[in-house]
Amino acid sequence: MSPNTLINESEPGAEPATQAEDAPLSLAQRVVSFLGLALINLVVFAVLAEAASIAIVHFKRWPSTRPTYHLSYNKFWTETNPVFGMWHRPNGHFFHQGGCFSVEYTTNSYGARDRERTLHTTKPRTIVLGDSFVEGFGVPDDERLTNLMERDAGREHLNFGTGGGFSPLQYALLYRSLASQFDHTQVLVGVLPDNDFHEMDRSWLESNYAGEFRPYYRDDLTIGYLGHFQPNAGEGLWNHTEAALRAYLASYHVGQYIYFSTLMRHGPYSGYNDFKAVDLARLKQAVLDIKSTAVAHGAKMAVFIIPRANDFERLHTAKTDRLGPVMESWGTTSGIPVKDLLPDMEAQSGGDYRSYFRSCDGHWSTKGNAVAAKILEHWVYGQ
Repeated sequence: MSPNTLINESEPGAEPATQAEDAPLSLAQRVVSFLGLALINLVVFAVLAEAASIAIVHFKRWPSTRPTYHLSYNKFWTETNPVFGMWHRPNGHFFHQGGCFSVEYTTNSYGARDRERTLHTTKPRTIVLGDSFVEGFGVPDDERLTNLMERDAGREHLNFGTGGGFSPLQYALLYRSLASQFDHTQVLVGVLPDNDFHEMDRSWLESNYAGEFRPYYRDDLTIGYLGHFQPNAGEGLWNHTEAALRAYLASYHVGQYIYFSTLMRHGPYSGYNDFKAVDLARLKQAVLDIKSTAVAHGAKMAVFIIPRANDFERLHTAKTDRLGPVMESWGTTSGIPVKDLLPDMEAQSGGDYRSYFRSCDGHWSTKGNAVAAKILEHWVYGQ
């Protein structure tokens, strides 16, 4: 055979030549190969991220929520009320798992995190308005402020507090449209300067709660609404998908914490000291709105101001408490008793004000609720 003779597959000992071995992959094949590789990498990354997140959320001082591994399609806090927005669904049951707490919440037939109450009574009864501190965020019912006051004072304390970003304007709207239907002789209002000022400001709401239905005060102190009320809020396909992620994925909770940490907090803000004149005007308007409803129902009214850890820190470092004296003085001239909890809680702290707050979260611990309850019982009822 000459050197130039081609070997064909009919000759003995020759290996067959195949065009497939030499032909380049088509564009479609390259795309499929790339997508397959990307999918494998994505799955590996997701598994590693979830494993890391499980470890993170089980740190002792993890400052946010954890998966409950219990599926509940409805959020505990959502914009279900056409008047004041954020509220709870009636007859609800919710598992709340945090870094240092595990609590089950239940709501009664009108959506309050409270036992069932009758509309009418001939006995003295107190309605309590506020946000997550009043509601008892992260603590069992029997360890929170209102339950302790009900036990010690021997009179009903109807808890109408709610978390999820709830402002004094919303307290006023809730009181007028819902809570005032229940016979009562007293209304107590818990104000949290740490976020209450922000949550009555339209520009802040637009930046932090875009798309949600929330009331705010306009510049002339009339009431406007951000977004549009949706009767079926929280019941769509995405809401059900998110519920599953929230129940079973630790990485969901880590992501939520990172998102809200960067979005909601900028520097060591102290609501007691860093408020503006317009913030104070809105707060006073909300308190006056509550007073007008209380007067119409023949009820007495009192306001208490709740400090956060940042407010104690500012008191220690700069010796400042701007809001308390201002509101107490204004309350005297307006016929509304106002109690600043900061001085009394500081005096009883023994220098350890941090014990008033949970190690993994900025809300009151069992001790914080108990100390605040005793101060208010003495102030309101002389006990």
